[in-house]
Amino acid sequence: MNTKELILNQFEASYNRDTWFVSLKTAVEGVGSYQASYKNENSTHSIMEIVHHLYFYNLLELNRFKGIADNVSIKDNKTTFSNAEEMSWELLLNKLFKTMKDWLDEMKRCDEEYIERYIESLTYINLHNAYHIGQILQIRKSHGMWDENKGVNYTV
Repeated sequence: MNTKELILNQFEASYNRDTWFVSLKTAVEGVGSYQASYKNENSTHSIMEIVHHLYFYNLLELNRFKGIADNVSIKDNKTTFSNAEEMSWELLLNKLFKTMKDWLDEMKRCDEEYIERYIESLTYINLHNAYHIGQILQIRKSHGMWDENKGVNYTV
């Protein structure tokens, strides 16, 4: 397996293929807007806030990977969790899923050398995605909104 295949597999696992951990699509499947925005006094972030944060960073890094200039300045990471555009839950999910699909399409177009030039950033965005997917699952489990039968698909 070359570097490009490895990174592509990691992005697919983060986005839509359950492997060692649950993918983003599985993690948010069946979550309605009320559940996505729910926060109790112990919650740091709601599922919707985490999804917005994932959308923000995946789009930012995808554009940078594609060489699209930006003037993004992140003064406080906390602001990346807020939905300043006040997108609906459904629209936010659609935009994040489109961004993840665009990641896959863009990497398929790239040659191995280009992927290797960005390997550190690509690895970190995948680790970042996996970390926050875990948070989404923890929130769902703590609120009784998770079907244990949708767990990981890891076989030896």
